[in-house]
Amino acid sequence: MTRIVVGVSTSLPGLAALRYAVAEGRRRGLTAITVVRSWPDPDHGRKPPPPWAAELARASSALIDEAVSAAFGMRPARIALLNSTPRGRPGPALVDLVAADDDLIVLGSRRRRWLGSGVARHCIRLAPCPVIVVPPPPAGRFQTGDLDAELRRLTGM
Repeated sequence: MTRIVVGVSTSLPGLAALRYAVAEGRRRGLTAITVVRSWPDPDHGRKPPPPWAAELARASSALIDEAVSAAFGMRPARIALLNSTPRGRPGPALVDLVAADDDLIVLGSRRRRWLGSGVARHCIRLAPCPVIVVPPPPAGRFQTGDLDAELRRLTGM
C-alpha cells in the first residue's frame, strides 16, 4: 500500500510540507500519513538509547503536535496523522521509513533553488521513492481570509 512520509518542523516550509502531504494523502485516497520528527543520537546507534532518550522522543512528538496545530488548528478530518519519532538524523530516518517505490517522502526546504547538503539532498539521492520538496511560501502570500479558507479546505471543515 502506498505510504506518505512527511518530515515536519514548525518552520513555514515545514508547515507547508505538512499541508501538502495531507492534501496529497486525500487525493490518493489514503486514510493515514506518517508524520516524522527524528531526535538526535549522540552515539549514532552504536549503543542502546540512554535513559533520557524517552524524553527526547516525547519532545519530538510534542513538536509534531505543535506543527499540526500551527498548520491546521486541529487534527485534519478524514485522514489520520501517525506520529513517528525515530532516533537519528532526519534524512536517514525518513529514508528508512519508506518501503516501496510507490511511497512518497514530503519535506520542506528553506531554500527555493539550491538544495545544499541537508535533509532534502539526502532523501533525493538515497530514497527508493519520489521525494517532493516543498519550497517556503512567499512572504505575505496569505491574508487572514485566505488562510482561513485554506485551513477549512485542508481540514475538511
